[in-house]
Amino acid sequence: MQGIAVSGLAPSESSRYTFLMKPLPHDGPALLGPDDPPTFEVINREGGAHILLVCDHASREVPKSLNHLGLGAEAFERHIAYDIGAAAVTRGLVERLDAQAVLAGYSRLVIDVNRPPGHPESIVPENDSIPVPGNQNLTDEARRQRVRELFEPYHDSVNRALARLWNRGPAPAIFSVHSFSPYFGDKSRPWDIGVLWNRDPRIAIPLMEHLERYDLRVGDNEPYSGHDLAYTVDMHGSASGISNCAIEINQDQLMDRDGILRWVDILSECILPILDMPGLHRIERF
Repeated sequence: MQGIAVSGLAPSESSRYTFLMKPLPHDGPALLGPDDPPTFEVINREGGAHILLVCDHASREVPKSLNHLGLGAEAFERHIAYDIGAAAVTRGLVERLDAQAVLAGYSRLVIDVNRPPGHPESIVPENDSIPVPGNQNLTDEARRQRVRELFEPYHDSVNRALARLWNRGPAPAIFSVHSFSPYFGDKSRPWDIGVLWNRDPRIAIPLMEHLERYDLRVGDNEPYSGHDLAYTVDMHGSASGISNCAIEINQDQLMDRDGILRWVDILSECILPILDMPGLHRIERF
């Protein structure tokens, strides 16, 4: 199957989460071909940090069979296709924290892995007023195909990564990296970084406290709210009671290597002391 970048799982890893994802029936032709990239990437599988980094919108790839969804190349330079700079920040944090990471392999325009299947924002017919021809008038079979070949393998890989951490010690933590556009339509979003959280404060509150050391405009549940739907951290973090948090970095500050390294420096310096906090690695529901 395309995208299975991790092999040789121990029986305990492969069976621990099999109840979470029941594969959909193969009721149509394959979406992915032999020349398509994998559906996810696992980095630093044996990393020592007891936290998993995830990047839902790391990629702007589209399966070749979908012919760029009928969009021009310029659409895939924009935030509507992926989170600009988020993958690079995630890779930098992997090195600084010695953490494991899972990055999604396809554009959110194909299917948004941070939304549950069937959600109105899972496969959008338009984004930021731009029509997406390849997402319009889709059959149920075509939708199931994207869930089966892109959504499920990504989330299964997150499950397996967390299982590896569970098998090594106490409850792990999960941390999701995103970026945001400084404008939504004509509305300005003035923040440098947003910290998104729902009920679990164990990462979010100390992270915002550490960020106060820097001259930054920090959004507490801005420009999006963790009280709203954030499928990946809700599914893999909140639902199981492990510490979880998501961040949104202003994409204008991630346009070059210096900007990316600046944010890797800031975030690693803020996250490292949090990993040693009492209570972080306990199962708690808030």
